[in-house]
Amino acid sequence: MIARMMTAAAVSALLLGAAPAIAQEVERDAIEAKNLEKGKQSISAERAYIFISGPARSNGLFYKTPTEEDLALFQEEWEEEYADARKKYERKLEDYLRQQKDLSEGRMPPGTRQLEKPDEVTRETFSIGPVERRLTVGWGPMYVFDKDKDESGEKTFSYLMEVDPGEYTYYGAIFMNPNGSAMGTCMCMGSVKFEAKAGVVTNLGDFTTLRWVDDEAGRQVDVNWDELADKRDPARPVDYSVPAALADYEVVRADLRAAGKVDNWYGIMISRLPPVDGVLAYERDRIVDVKEKSRMQAQAAARPSPIAVSTPSTAPAQAAAQEDGDTNASSETATASEQEPAAN
Repeated sequence: MIARMMTAAAVSALLLGAAPAIAQEVERDAIEAKNLEKGKQSISAERAYIFISGPARSNGLFYKTPTEEDLALFQEEWEEEYADARKKYERKLEDYLRQQKDLSEGRMPPGTRQLEKPDEVTRETFSIGPVERRLTVGWGPMYVFDKDKDESGEKTFSYLMEVDPGEYTYYGAIFMNPNGSAMGTCMCMGSVKFEAKAGVVTNLGDFTTLRWVDDEAGRQVDVNWDELADKRDPARPVDYSVPAALADYEVVRADLRAAGKVDNWYGIMISRLPPVDGVLAYERDRIVDVKEKSRMQAQAAARPSPIAVSTPSTAPAQAAAQEDGDTNASSETATASEQEPAAN
């Protein structure tokens, strides 16, 4: 199944036309409850797991924050791709200059297509795309982990993705077509990230369905929010319930944090995730990491106030000196008066 998921990722790598083939990617697998129960698949202590659920089949994309190892592999591939691109440029430039010489000397055969001068490939301008785009992980709509019904009788569909341990950011509800095109909306202008630890099932519940979004939060991301208010169900808390097949495994709720802006890699619709209470907020178009802001405020409040250092006042001494001076002056005046001869 890993090979199957790898193939899907390779197809999605062709989305930007002439983009180079992507060799670096996150190793992933879609876990199914029936295979887990039969022992065909297992929860490994060395791998991380992301759990997603909802009232219907769903799909979406995460991307992994690159580690030092990821960056080293990316740089290695960049160097290889750059070397190849530079050689191709030099060959094209050589052909162009040769033709220009023939043209200037009148040796250009009739009907020969004139070559255009190639754009120079330099280390400053060459690119193989962002490293994060090589580290995407998708889920759904196929390979459901479990299908069930909740307490109200509503159908539930869940997905369990085995991935490399690390930090992942929700990129959006994006569907990758077999022909390499993409549909959906990326949360390029603001989203959330979380840590997926080894040996642990990180539970996002039905967070990605956005059923938790209330009117106040919705208006901050959709100018037409109120026009569709009568077609939406009332906001409800995120449902973190998990199937019985995961009862014997360590399942933890995702510790969400605000994530910054990223590029629209697939040329699709762009938006931002609605504000998440205690996690993500916005000041116009600026993303606010609420948890980090609260941490810094608490840290500042706990910091001891500067101790005021008092400097000994010189006023008493100055007053005493002044008093002594006045007394001496009075004595001198009195003595002078006594020595003055009386007027006749």
